[in-house]
Amino acid sequence: MAKLARPSFYMGLWRIGGLFFLTVLWFIENGTKVPFVLVMLLAIMAALRWRIRLPSWTVLIDLCFCLLFSPFWVGSLYGLALPLVESLWRGRPYYCVPIPFIVFASGAATVHFVVFLLSAALFGIVLRHWQQQRTSFWREIDQERKARYELERLKIDLLQANSETAQMAELTERNRIARDLHDHLGHDLTGALLALQAYEQCQHGEQAEKMFAQVKKRLTRSTKRLRDTVHDMTPVALIGEQTIESITENFTYCPVSYQKSGNMDSVPVYLWSLLIPCLKEALTNVARHSDATKVTVHLDVTETIVRLSIQDNGTCSAQSTDGSGLRNLKIRARAAGGSLSVNRSSGYSIVCVLPIQERKEAR
Repeated sequence: MAKLARPSFYMGLWRIGGLFFLTVLWFIENGTKVPFVLVMLLAIMAALRWRIRLPSWTVLIDLCFCLLFSPFWVGSLYGLALPLVESLWRGRPYYCVPIPFIVFASGAATVHFVVFLLSAALFGIVLRHWQQQRTSFWREIDQERKARYELERLKIDLLQANSETAQMAELTERNRIARDLHDHLGHDLTGALLALQAYEQCQHGEQAEKMFAQVKKRLTRSTKRLRDTVHDMTPVALIGEQTIESITENFTYCPVSYQKSGNMDSVPVYLWSLLIPCLKEALTNVARHSDATKVTVHLDVTETIVRLSIQDNGTCSAQSTDGSGLRNLKIRARAAGGSLSVNRSSGYSIVCVLPIQERKEAR
């Protein structure tokens, strides 16, 4: 059915119909040899155009054939309809300029013949317009597909850049903390150690008291600095697994059973930024579109992967499709090197698996 919708298909039918019409005229005139040669030459040109894409100027060859045979067979003028339609369909209307002069010079400009040529010209114009519309339509589809692919590629690049930025921010913060501890706390502890060693070697009571006071001062200052550093590192808002647990506890649509296993501290920060939206999206879909009475959430962390599974006991149609939220989460999961799958066979299940081994080795 797709081939029937192509203008080239109907152009092929026109060529066959034109050759058949000339063949009928040849039989009517008792089948002389001259019309047979013309029909064969035009058929060869039509076959070549069917097999290969000939240049547009080859239409002039058909026109010359009809012109050369016109003194020997009047029916050859009807063959002008073939190059007429061909030139108009190919967008070369100036190839048709000699045709009116040939028709009036031969004296065959009857009403029926002129109407026949005008009908052929109209058919060629319609095919040309149809071909242009079809080409423009497919060009727009290709441009839209290209823009969609570029947008998906850009989205993946942005997600990768986001995860790399989060990782760099984490490493930068670690370096800052290590530098502060080394520059301040390390010097004070080293000074306290040296003061203790001097205190052991001191023989006079006054010098020993000074050394002891210095050690006490340095240790007090180091303890305060260490306390301030730890206080600054402690986040005010919930992060990571704490956020997961808080979301499950505050979900009021139906009871949520939350279970976890593994070392949560080994999960990089940028992965929590994907796991948390995944849980929120799943619970939002339960509240909006499900008749579930229970939701089970499993969070498992191993040395290589982190796996988040959300399962509800609601009814779900197997023909239902993913929304834009889940589609975006799938793209983000692929960008992070993992996957997000949806299962509708028993309730509604979302499983997000993300790798952590590669990032841990990069550190």
